[in-house]
Amino acid sequence: MARSIAYWVAAIANTAITAAAILASPQCQNAAPTQTTINVPTANMSLPGSPFGLVYARNDIAFAGMGHQVIMLNTTTFKPTLAREFPLPALLNQSQGVVSGLTLSHDKRYVYASVGPGAVILDVEKAVAGDTNPIVGLLRGTTGDGAIQVTLSKDDKYALVTQEYGTNATLFRGTIEVFQIHHGLNGSIAGTSKGYTRLGYAVVGTAFSHDESKLYVTSEVTSQATSVNETRGTLSVLDVAILKTDPSKALLHTVDAGCSPVRLAVSPDGKQVWVTARLSNKLLAFDTEKLDSAHPEGALRASVQVGTSPVGIAIVNRGRHIITADSNRFNYANATTGLTVVGTEAALWGNQGFPRILTGLFPREFAVSPDGKTLLVSEYRSKAIQAVDITRLL
Repeated sequence: MARSIAYWVAAIANTAITAAAILASPQCQNAAPTQTTINVPTANMSLPGSPFGLVYARNDIAFAGMGHQVIMLNTTTFKPTLAREFPLPALLNQSQGVVSGLTLSHDKRYVYASVGPGAVILDVEKAVAGDTNPIVGLLRGTTGDGAIQVTLSKDDKYALVTQEYGTNATLFRGTIEVFQIHHGLNGSIAGTSKGYTRLGYAVVGTAFSHDESKLYVTSEVTSQATSVNETRGTLSVLDVAILKTDPSKALLHTVDAGCSPVRLAVSPDGKQVWVTARLSNKLLAFDTEKLDSAHPEGALRASVQVGTSPVGIAIVNRGRHIITADSNRFNYANATTGLTVVGTEAALWGNQGFPRILTGLFPREFAVSPDGKTLLVSEYRSKAIQAVDITRLL
């Protein structure tokens, strides 16, 4: 008897759910995949130092972290140019860390630059106007000296800072330190620490769920590790309402996320969390409905082979593509460096063999222009920033 279209659609859906439920978290690997190359327009600007985090303030202005300073880029042309440099306060210059992640506030008025014990806050309009000191605030945490990323609530009233390595007080496990943000009448910004959540070792990436009820966080190494040589990491789910009031109790659960998971991003429809597992050479997709439930087992939806040691992640073209920064930061032999361009739908159906765009050495972080046309890539070891025309990926 002939089957209806509805029957086959249901059968395919059930098969996909079963596959997701049994998909195993990937193991570690150094092997480089065979990838074809995509030729799209690119342009490189050289810098006097190694760039890390990037963020666009608007289509014609972007910012980057470079050592112990934040630099402003003129992006009116496809190839960016260096506009200004802003050294950090002396107190933070003496810290072990350098400027890492950059985050733009939702009102587009401020850039939060992660560094040392917390973050430096810059006023965008002051920087654009030529003010030599556009810094209007500092966040000083107490749980580490290696802040990696700031994640801001949609109302910009809370800043969540990832401290990668922690301190003696946290048994050197990484943390999410929570700050409530206050604006002074003189234009200054301050943060009141609400406490912290202790997670695994080497806490790096964070992202809110679409409704901002959950926070997803990567730890490169599980909190149960007993040796510095262990590489299995986790993806944690935190309750945001609890995080704002009593951070130490916010952790809901964790799931395995391959070897050394680092960065993550939530899909535009909120249905997946995509994670780069650096020592697995994989891009992982987790189903958020399953991940947020009381029983997150089987939340892993896809495990995609990308290039060597992926770090940065960008979701572009309205979610049709995901790009990973394949850093090869440990200089493995027979490895690949570049940007893997993953077709989202194909990846969710289990496809492999995605192509790459060539870059310089150690591509690390991304920024997507507000108009969605250009991707900036920090090439850490090449001391350069590459602009990539992502409209050609359509």
